[in-house]
Amino acid sequence: MNDEKKSFYLYMAVGYTGLLLIGLAAIRYISVFHDTLGQSLALFGFIFVTVYIRFAEKKLGISKKESIISNAILIVVLFAFWLYFK
Repeated sequence: MNDEKKSFYLYMAVGYTGLLLIGLAAIRYISVFHDTLGQSLALFGFIFVTVYIRFAEKKLGISKKESIISNAILIVVLFAFWLYFK
């Protein structure tokens, strides 16, 4: 694997880690404050960031396999934390 591909995967992992942390913070906020407006804002913000990342992935030419694997990991982790804080 060349250096360009390695750095690409590193930045992709950093981006998904940031998205994961935003999602976990939103879940934590919702579970602590039980605020419906905050819940709605966090949900829509998370959805908008996810849509942007999907757009960027398409522009960068990420394969479907890589995208599906990263999405599956993100969904499983978020669901596990949602169950934990529920």
